[in-house]
Amino acid sequence: MESAKAAVPMFSHARNTKQWFPLDPKHQVLCTSKERKAHGASTKNLASMRVCCENREDGRMEMDRRRLLLSSSTLSVTALSSGKAMSKPFPAPDLSTCTYPTDLPTCATVNGGCCPPFKAGETAVDFKFPTSLPMRTRKAAHLLDDKFIEKYDKALTAMKKLPLDDPRSFVQQGRVHCAYCNGGYKVGSDNVQVHKSWVFAPFHRWYLYFYERILASLIQDDTFALPFWNWDTKEGMSIPPIYINKCSSLYDNNRDPCHQPPTLINLAATTSCDSGVVEANYANIYNHMVSGAETAELFHVATIRFESAEPTTLTAGALEASPHNSLHLWTGSSSNPNREDMGSLYSSGKDSLFYSHHSNVDRMWFIWNDKLGKKNFEDKDLLETEFLFYDENKKLIKVKAGDCYDISKLRYQYQEVELPWLKQGRSLKKAGKVIPKPKTSTFETAVAKKPKNLSSPLTFKVERPNKSLGKGQVEALRIEGLETDRKGFSGFEIFINYPEANSSTPFNSPHYVGSFTSLGHGIMAEESMKSMTTKEIFKMAISETLEDLGVENDDEILVTLVPKPAKDLRTIPITFTSIKIEYLSK
Repeated sequence: MESAKAAVPMFSHARNTKQWFPLDPKHQVLCTSKERKAHGASTKNLASMRVCCENREDGRMEMDRRRLLLSSSTLSVTALSSGKAMSKPFPAPDLSTCTYPTDLPTCATVNGGCCPPFKAGETAVDFKFPTSLPMRTRKAAHLLDDKFIEKYDKALTAMKKLPLDDPRSFVQQGRVHCAYCNGGYKVGSDNVQVHKSWVFAPFHRWYLYFYERILASLIQDDTFALPFWNWDTKEGMSIPPIYINKCSSLYDNNRDPCHQPPTLINLAATTSCDSGVVEANYANIYNHMVSGAETAELFHVATIRFESAEPTTLTAGALEASPHNSLHLWTGSSSNPNREDMGSLYSSGKDSLFYSHHSNVDRMWFIWNDKLGKKNFEDKDLLETEFLFYDENKKLIKVKAGDCYDISKLRYQYQEVELPWLKQGRSLKKAGKVIPKPKTSTFETAVAKKPKNLSSPLTFKVERPNKSLGKGQVEALRIEGLETDRKGFSGFEIFINYPEANSSTPFNSPHYVGSFTSLGHGIMAEESMKSMTTKEIFKMAISETLEDLGVENDDEILVTLVPKPAKDLRTIPITFTSIKIEYLSK
């Protein structure tokens, strides 16, 4: 395998088919340079990043949108694998071996890389739970009062003014995400990747904890807590007002201009300028939190084990898939090739909204445990997986994934707000019209004879081996042999007993189960994944959907897959081999 250094692309202006430009070149700063600098904000565009686009035959510029986020709008994807996994948790990375990120989007560069300001001989100390901190309450961002907004702005301004070589600085905090997510670290022979597996939720909980504690220390206020973007309620479905003041430290110029308030998030079409439909958003969130996420395997998904003999495909579970991935893409700027900042992993930490978005993702995990009574993985290989972070005192701290399960031990809680998606999600779907199931004899069975190209809607009959579930069982749909070209966008919607479904069929249809969306990888990512299997198994729980359709006693069901179009994204074919029923234990 080539060295990380050799993998960094060398860009040239001499190519006739390429043009180079800074990100978001048309952005206009409406407040003065003096005001911007007072808040620690730059008056320049992101000159440290460069991207490329290609001239199309029609004269328009085609953005290369590779290595955007994987966005599965339901439930679970795992690898096709064989053999017995070694029981071994991932140790913390060695920061002294951090390299320039090897898994950046195509044509993107990061000035200075993503490595922390690690000093030779620096050693990490084990995390100790705080004993003297007050209980802090994270509040909904759209409900904040002026006093808190002023305090938050002051804290972030102070963070942005810290020198670059300070691990607490805003730039360095953003680089944490880049290093852990874009190939900055290797542990043994394995690349470190904290997305698309069971470490996703624990890593980001720890990340927010230290980010929050640094902000609090900079204003000497231990009661400070990050606000959460309350996108799961109608009143919070647009970007919170505190983030759109161009003269505030909370502002970021790399957000989609057509997704500014009062435009609501659109989980059905994340790159469209159309405002979202509240009821459809509620139904989607309900699917990912309740009906499709009944087990830890479906909610957190793929297991990864250090130096495992099993090939592994890192893929998103319900918590990460949507709204998490969808809102990363929705927020990022359409002016930028990889929808930077929020739309790409390496750059998302540059936007202060990222941390409030993830605060709500963390809240969703808390709700799944606390309100819905669901249980996390208790596998030692996950619980003892280690991460490194710098704390508010610039000390390097080693943490374990399992130690963040109980947020009360970390001394924070979430403001109690309404959960309309939980109250209304299922009723919204049941209120829709149920289409009688046509005769299944007219449809073929999806079996593994040869790969099927999903270039248009396809419907298959699927046999149900058992019509009555055993105690603690969940019935799930299993799509096997799923393959996509990693270099582009692909996806599909999933419906049960509705062959007429199309890309306009809403999420709150009683027939809707979920969707799979893959937005590909860059060239370097492709090289680093050669040892991984390219075939995936996509799973989603369907027990509740079958009950709502009144077909829980049927011997067969019809499953329709609808190719997913996307505005301003280059779509590519997707293939699969078979669709089956699987029974999982809760």
